[in-house]
Amino acid sequence: MQEIRTSQLALPEIWGNRGLQLLNAASGGVFFFFQPLAGTLLGWLLLEEKVGGTFWIGAFLILAGVLLVMKEKN
Repeated sequence: MQEIRTSQLALPEIWGNRGLQLLNAASGGVFFFFQPLAGTLLGWLLLEEKVGGTFWIGAFLILAGVLLVMKEKN
């Protein structure tokens, strides 16, 4: 049973690291800001976690910051 849990934790890390190898540093760094958003949204959708107004404000600020960084590169 422990092997199954270990593989469930290891595979996303391996795939994530492989994905970062395929991107340049600037693009890869932007994706780190999406991890808290993705985790919270999945918890909200799948586990029925409660998400307050401060999350939505923070999510908006993160998305706005990412869009600014992406716009600066172009």
